[in-house]
Amino acid sequence: MMNRLASFRSLTAVLAAVAFLAVGVAGCGGGSSSGGAADGGDQGTSQPLNMVTVNWIEGMAFTYAQEQILEDSLGMTVDVKEVQGGGLAFKSVADQERDYFNEAWLPTTHKDPWNETKGDAKKLGYMYKGTSVGLTVPAYMDINSVTELSEVREGLEGEINGIESGAAVNDQTRQILENNGIEGFDVVPASGPATWQALESAINNQEPIVVTGWYPHWKWGSYDLKYLEGAQTGQSPVFGAPEDVFKIVDSEFTEEFPKDAVCFLKVSEVNDAQIESLMDTFRNRGDMSKSAAAAQWVENNPDVINGWMDQTEECVASDGPVQTLPDDATYSREQGA
Repeated sequence: MMNRLASFRSLTAVLAAVAFLAVGVAGCGGGSSSGGAADGGDQGTSQPLNMVTVNWIEGMAFTYAQEQILEDSLGMTVDVKEVQGGGLAFKSVADQERDYFNEAWLPTTHKDPWNETKGDAKKLGYMYKGTSVGLTVPAYMDINSVTELSEVREGLEGEINGIESGAAVNDQTRQILENNGIEGFDVVPASGPATWQALESAINNQEPIVVTGWYPHWKWGSYDLKYLEGAQTGQSPVFGAPEDVFKIVDSEFTEEFPKDAVCFLKVSEVNDAQIESLMDTFRNRGDMSKSAAAAQWVENNPDVINGWMDQTEECVASDGPVQTLPDDATYSREQGA
C-alpha cells in the first residue's frame, strides 16, 4: 500500500510541475493563464480544507477516513467539524464556513435544506447509491405494517423514537402517522447515540420499540430488524423512492483546491461491504480517537484505497477542471432501483 501511495504522490508532483511550467510558458508569451488548483496545479495545497459532519456514523466515519487519505497521501491540511443536524451542515457549506459535507440524502430526505442552499452549493459526487428509510422495529415484534401501530400503542407508551430535533425523518414519521389516521403517538427527538442506546436496551429486554431507521447504518448488521410495511422507501410518497447520498461543496470548491484533492473527494464512494466495515471499525474503536480508527481502517483496506487512487489518477489526468453534478442528479431513480 505504501508503495502505491508513494507512486500516487509522485504522479501528482509531476502533474503539478507540468502545470507550473505551462503557466511559466504562458507568462513568457505575454498571455494570461487560467490554470490553478482545479487544473492540477499546487495552488491551495496549504489552504486548509474544512470538512463538516453530523453525528451519523456512516458519514462521520467516512469523513474521518477521507481526512486520513487527504492528509497522508495528498499533502492536505484538513479540519473536521462536527455539528448537530443536517441543516447546519448544509448551511455551513453554502455560507462557505465549511468546504465539504458528504452526507446529503437526496432528493427526498434533505430536500428542504438542499432547496434552501443549492444556489450556493454543488453536488460534487456520490458517497453511496441506493438508500432506504422508514419506521423500524425489532423482528420479534408481532406487527408488520404501519397500520398495526395502534395495536401496540400502550406497550410503546405512545412514543416513536426519532433522532435530533428538526431532522427530516422526524417530520416524515409524523406525516406517515397522519396519512394513516394513527393517533396518540409522539415522535420523540433525541441524539443518534441516545436513540440507538434505547434500541439496544429494548432489544436486550425483548421490549417493543419503534425507531426512525435508515440504511446504510450499523444497526442492520447488529440486530434483527424490519421496516414496517407502508412506512418505508418505495412504499410511501412520504419516504419516496430509493435515494443517493451525495457530497456537497461550496460553489467555488473546484477552483479553490488542488485537482488531486477535488478528484479524490469526487470519486471516493462506498458500497455496502465497505461502509459496513468502516462503521464497525468506528463502533468498536474503544479508546481510539476517530482519526485513529479511520487510520486503522485505511491501513486494513488497501484494495479499497488503491481503487479510489486509480480513479483519482484518471480524474487528475483528464482535461479541464473537475465537473460537479447537476442539481437534480440521481442514480438510483434513473436505474429504477
